[in-house]
Amino acid sequence: MLLRTIPISLVLALSLWGSGARAAEVNLAPPPQDWREQSVLFGRIASMPTAEDEKVVAWVWEYQQTLSSGYLFEAARRQLGRNPEQALELYALGLIRGDYDARRCVDTSARRAISRLSRQAEVVGRYGHGYPVLFGKAGLKAMARPDLLGHTVSAEWACAQALSGMGAHSAGLLPAEKWPAVEEKVLTEYREQFEAMAKR
Repeated sequence: MLLRTIPISLVLALSLWGSGARAAEVNLAPPPQDWREQSVLFGRIASMPTAEDEKVVAWVWEYQQTLSSGYLFEAARRQLGRNPEQALELYALGLIRGDYDARRCVDTSARRAISRLSRQAEVVGRYGHGYPVLFGKAGLKAMARPDLLGHTVSAEWACAQALSGMGAHSAGLLPAEKWPAVEEKVLTEYREQFEAMAKR
């Protein structure tokens, strides 16, 4: 996956979840910890009008350690017009965390699914590739965060996006003893890409 945005339609399905709540006000309380409950809430957040962008972005930043990557991509999309640097940081954070979670899944197709998920913020990805130095610096800023991979939502959320899950269930995670190697690979690959972009 890395920094490429793959144009496929998983996000269309995600954005329809909870669409019946479009007219209802969404209470931005602390998000649920269970990834299944988060997936239901996501549709309601994504359907909030643009007039609520500032509120949504602030809520995502407040709870970013507990949220899956889809929320980070959604906040990045909403933030681009007001603060491109912060939008790119959110986007990079979503990419890194999503890729790390997906690579810990038994079903390797989860990585493709997370790439598709990032398409909800495709406009941010295009902007970043148009301004690679800015994107590289924002990515390195995201990587410097002490909580970079300290998110608490279970990686099962990513596994459920794989072909074996299709959003409903997870085929499970790799044994925990394999996670450090996954982390090292993810961080090395993203750091190399962001450093290269920042030097252009």
